[in-house]
Amino acid sequence: MAKINFIVKSKKEGQPATVYLRYSDVRGIDFITATPEKIFPEYWSNKGQSFKQRIVFNNLFSELQKSEVENRLTEMRSFVNNERALLKGRPVTKEWLKATIDKLYKKQTSGAESLNQYIKRFFNEAETGKRLCFNGHTKKAYSPGTLRSYRDFQRSFNLYQGIYEEPIRVNKLNEKDEPKRPYKPLNFEDITIDFYNDFLQFFYDRNCGANYIGKHIKTLKVLLRQSRDEGLHNNTEIERKAFRAISEPSESIYLTEKELVSFYKLDLSESKHLDVARDVFLCGCYTAQRYSDYSRISKEMIKKYSGNKVIELIQQKTGEKCIIPIRHELDAILKKYDYTLPKTYEQKINKYIKEVGEKAGITEVIHYEQNKGGLKVKTKIKKCELIKTHSARRSGCTLMYLAGIPVIDIMKISGHKTEKEFLKYIKVSKEQTAVNLASHPYFIGKTLKAVN
Repeated sequence: MAKINFIVKSKKEGQPATVYLRYSDVRGIDFITATPEKIFPEYWSNKGQSFKQRIVFNNLFSELQKSEVENRLTEMRSFVNNERALLKGRPVTKEWLKATIDKLYKKQTSGAESLNQYIKRFFNEAETGKRLCFNGHTKKAYSPGTLRSYRDFQRSFNLYQGIYEEPIRVNKLNEKDEPKRPYKPLNFEDITIDFYNDFLQFFYDRNCGANYIGKHIKTLKVLLRQSRDEGLHNNTEIERKAFRAISEPSESIYLTEKELVSFYKLDLSESKHLDVARDVFLCGCYTAQRYSDYSRISKEMIKKYSGNKVIELIQQKTGEKCIIPIRHELDAILKKYDYTLPKTYEQKINKYIKEVGEKAGITEVIHYEQNKGGLKVKTKIKKCELIKTHSARRSGCTLMYLAGIPVIDIMKISGHKTEKEFLKYIKVSKEQTAVNLASHPYFIGKTLKAVN
């Protein structure tokens, strides 16, 4: 059992002296470190660990000040013991003891911006355009997708801390099915590897996938690094190898050329909402763009280069300029809307496009493994249920690749800056690869020329 004493070394009466904390235990640990507290030596008993009975209170030291010091020393003793329990077997050092006392007094500092205050200010400034993010060698406004991701993180982080500032929202966390968590707001120095492990468990208990959790860890690391650069703290726990943004390969599908034809030819004239969802989605497939870009195609983006009709747009996320040739099917869809697509919402498209896929007969059963709550779960689902707005971009990139268009040319259309990032979008099955290679001279028996 650890023993904590407060020692005043000075004997000079009438001059406030530093209070030292002495930490010792039966295993031979015995450390002394200074605290921010100061006491008149003549008023304090090291042996009794309390103020002496006879104190002449005056303007320099009042009864109220005595009570406040006693309360702070009691809190310090309790705080050190609690922090010691969190070490979970790791050794106590003098450096740890000093850091623990510093941690307590930083938490008591008035006027300092807390982690939650910083998060709120960061997101507000990002939304209003006051705060910009780097885009290559310049800066730009945060994209709507990034802002949505940040707000999602803020809601989850607040829920973890037991902060309920807004109505509980039903999402992946299923908050309504659980009792409220205890109110425990965190500050910068609380973000440790122990917090990391508990934060992961918080999501695992709610059956969240690795990529969803990893996205929140990534956002938290962005916030901690940025706030550290702004001089708000010096916490480097997030740089530890164990404090990583976890991830796993997702079951992302693409639509084959045959399936796109089924989509294109489907008669949806009696379902206006499905008709629009199908057309907008196909525009994404034929342009290989993100929803934030292909959903806003308008007449002003239509250009002609050497007599060929193209779409010229600036990507919202990257600021990259893309010029996309318009194939026949894409031109027919755009012409239907006078080359300006109707306003849609991604959430609605994600819902409706699955129904369109069902009607188009894209019902192949997909078998895959998914990480849920830290465990591998085998899942089978109809392919149409996996279709979402981003499947359009993946389909466009993959079909161009299968058609034999050089990767460098596809990247100029899709806006990918590195081949490594582009190849993540190519979803070609082993079966499809075998079929493509079957016609290669090596496999059909044509004589290969030897290199001299």
